[in-house]
Order: sequence, then structure tokens, then C-alpha cells
Amino acid sequence: MNAEELHPMLRAMIPVARGIAATFGNQCEVVLHDLSRPRTSIVEIVNNSVTGRSVGDGIRELVWSVLRSPNFADDMLTNYRTTTSEGKDVKSTTILIRDETGKIVGALCINLDLSAYYNMKKSLDELTRITQLGPPPDKVIQVKNADVADVLDHIVEGTIEGYRRPAPELSKEERIEIVRYLDEKGVFRIRGSVDRVAKKLGISRYTIYNYLGSVRADRDMEDL
Repeated sequence: MNAEELHPMLRAMIPVARGIAATFGNQCEVVLHDLSRPRTSIVEIVNNSVTGRSVGDGIRELVWSVLRSPNFADDMLTNYRTTTSEGKDVKSTTILIRDETGKIVGALCINLDLSAYYNMKKSLDELTRITQLGPPPDKVIQVKNADVADVLDHIVEGTIEGYRRPAPELSKEERIEIVRYLDEKGVFRIRGSVDRVAKKLGISRYTIYNYLGSVRADRDMEDL
């Protein structure tokens, strides 16, 4: 997809992504997602040596690490930990992008490779180690629950639109393939998602459960 084909809000975020990456250096990866096409959502990535992903790759941590977090609020989750396939510890922030009507169109993700900082922290910990004379004060953490229904709808709609036909015209095999993809992304671990996906596909929630049973059984067989 050319930049001209992107939603204007996403085009406007490309220089922002590049500016953030340039400010924090090559240990900071910045990824811009177009959530209308979840399978190939990455439309810009700067300093991709952190995770090794490329333009055209799909969403990865959005559902698992962001939407299911009780700390996801105000359209963002900041400073959460992820681990790359190479074992790097990464500090990440994900910010949803909405258009002028409030509809979610994308996400901006910042991934900071902590490897060098961990080495510096170890040295500083050695230098600043002291004896604690008393227990530290209790910390009170307030957790906010965010409504992620519109995000789920956007992911599901984008997945269906990838077939370039309305949901009623999809074959059973295509619907099962959609359910398999959404299950792999963790969508069905969010409360109420079965009903929302069923509505988008125009089938019953019981059919979704049947499809889920089938794809999970196939997955279990593959793991044997």
C-alpha cells in the first residue's frame, strides 16, 4: 500500500514515528499499524532491528498484551514488557489512533530494547547498594478498566474485509479460517468477544463455539 492510500491520520503519523525513532536512537523501534487490515497491518516501521518485523507484517501483541491489560486506559498502554523471539527484553508503549469521528484507524507502538540499559542498571545497582533500615511504604495502585469493544470490532471487521466479500457470502471454510486467525490473536479470551464476532459474521454464537472447538482440536493435533 502506498502512503497516498493510507488514512490521512496514519499518513500524518509517519513523520511522528520517524521523529521518535530518530530522537531515541537505534535501540528504539517505532511501528505504525493500519488496523483496518490486521493480517498486514504494519505500514511503517523504523529501527526494525529490535523485533525484526517488516512492513506488511500483521498485529502481534495488540490483543494479548494491550487490550487484555487492566492498565489499558485512555486509548493507551504504556511501559509494558514484551520479549522478542531472540530473548530481548523490550519496554513497549501502544497508543491507539482515532479519526475525527472517534473511529479507531490505527496504532502507534514504541519498542525500546532494554539490553544496554540492563547492563548499565546492574552497574548502578552495585554502586548504589545500601542497607534498608525499614520497610518501604506501601504503594497503592489504581487499576482502570477500559472498554475495548470498538477495538475488537475494528480488528474483526478488518479481518473480514480482507476477503473482499460481505460476511454473508463467505464460505464455511472461510469463516472457520477467520475464527482460527482471531483465536490465534487471543480475541476470544476477551469477555463478550464470541457474541461480537458472531454478529459480524452473521452466524450464531453456538456456531462460533463449534468452529473454536474444531480449530483448537486441529491445533492440539499439530502440537502432538
